[in-house]
Amino acid sequence: MTDDYWQKEYETQRKDRMQNCIDDYLQDNKVTARQAYEEILSCVDDVINYHKKEYEKAVELKSLMLGHRECDIIACADSFATAE
Repeated sequence: MTDDYWQKEYETQRKDRMQNCIDDYLQDNKVTARQAYEEILSCVDDVINYHKKEYEKAVELKSLMLGHRECDIIACADSFATAE
């Protein structure tokens, strides 16, 4: 089977999973449209926050790798003095 076939299959399955979630909310008589709306927004916010944290961690790692490291001046001076 080709990559195109599997890509289309994945897209179909992804849409089906979303449809199942929407159906679950809409068919539950205890859930209001407002609650469904707020919970979907909450899920999107979760994704945003997750990626923001991972982005910030990656930026910090890059900064460290480029030599931008905070250190106590005395501790840094001591480490340089003992390294010689």
